[in-house]
Order: sequence, then C-alpha cells, then structure tokens
Amino acid sequence: MGADLVYSAWLGFLAGLLPVYLGLLALPAFRAASERRRRLLLGFTIGILLFLFADVTHEALQGAQASAPGPLVYSLALLAGLLAPMAVAGASQTSRHAEGVRERGVLTAYLVALGIGLHNFGEGLAIGAAYTAGQLALTTLLVIGFALHNGTEGMGIAGPMVGAKVSARDPVLMGFVAGAPTILGSVVGSLAFSTLLAVAFFSAASGAILYVVIELARLAYQRPTAADVLSTALGILLMFGTGLLLQL
Repeated sequence: MGADLVYSAWLGFLAGLLPVYLGLLALPAFRAASERRRRLLLGFTIGILLFLFADVTHEALQGAQASAPGPLVYSLALLAGLLAPMAVAGASQTSRHAEGVRERGVLTAYLVALGIGLHNFGEGLAIGAAYTAGQLALTTLLVIGFALHNGTEGMGIAGPMVGAKVSARDPVLMGFVAGAPTILGSVVGSLAFSTLLAVAFFSAASGAILYVVIELARLAYQRPTAADVLSTALGILLMFGTGLLLQL
C-alpha cells in the first residue's frame, strides 16, 4: 500500500507539478516581449482558460448527473469557486495601502493558478483511480495528456505577469498552487475515488476560471483587434490539440 501511494504521488508529480513549472519557464521570454506582444499573450491566456472552463464544466456536469445530490454539489461549488476569487481580490484591494501597490497582473496570475489547481485535483483523482484499478494503459495516457495540458496551463499563468513587478518567489508559489493538487488528488484517488468530490473540485475550478477570464478580458479587450481575437483562438486550439491525445 505504501509503495502504491508513493507511486501515485509520483504520477501526480509527472502529470501536474513538473509540467506546470516547465510552462512557467516561458515567463522570462514573455517579459522581454514588446507591449503589443504582451497584449497578444493576454489574449492567448484567455484562450487557454476558455478551453479549460469548457472542459471542467463538462466534467463537472457529467459527474453531477451520476448521483442525486450531484446538481446541488455542482451549484454550491460553482458559486464558491466564483465568489472566492472575488473575496481575495477585494481583500487585496483594501490592503494595498499597507503593502504598497500590488500589481494586478500578479494577483490575477495567482487566481489563475488557484483555478488550475482546483481543476488539477480532479485530474489527479482520475489518475489515482485508474492506477488502483490496474488500468495501466489508461493511467499512462492520462499522465501524458494531463502533462501536456499542464505545460500549456503553466504558460497561461505566466501570461498575466508579463507587465507586472514579480518577486522571485511568486512563480514558485504559483506553480505549487497550480500543480501540487495533482499529487494530492492522485493519492486520494488511489485510496477511494469519489464522484461527488470530483464534481465539487471541477465545479469550483469552473467558477474560479470564469472569474479570471472576466478579469483578463477587461485588461486585454478594451479595444480588441483581429490579432487579439486570433491570439485567443490560438490558445483554444493549442489546448484542444493537447487534449486530443486523451481521445486516441
């Protein structure tokens, strides 16, 4: 049992934490980009998150239909996921005068990491459950597919920070918030998979991601151009392409 838990945690590390940090390695290149390219990167991030929002909403709704309390769990978790980032953003606004001006882009990036982390806990549950069931082919496929997804999501976390003042610890903490829940979810899923638990985390992720998409849209689309729209479409298509591996 102990060895299985360790291996489940290892699978979560490979699928979640490691690829998120690899995606965040793009931050220096993003920060060196021109102001115009930074705006396109925000559009790219919005595309990544729009796909992720649709994906987690689909997963949550599918799970909610499997049991009687599912719709209630979905509704409450979605509301919590939507309201929690609003509360965090409001608290940050009130504390700015005490800590100095905190760049909005950094806060937004943390909220992106939070939404991805909630989503990744649900993915970890799927990995752990497949491994415990002895479905090694499915487990391998899930790890590879989720790893590619999470690498792209790491780039999505980097997007809002391109024009912000970032400390050295910020990307480290963001990567942990986004990727570590995959490890925890994989361990929990290997012990006892719960559909309602997965619904709760996918639904909360859906609400949090929706809030972040709205915030990013306010930053990126004040005067949208065709290039902005295309950058968003590119983010969606890239996530769709990596997601195809899960369908093979």
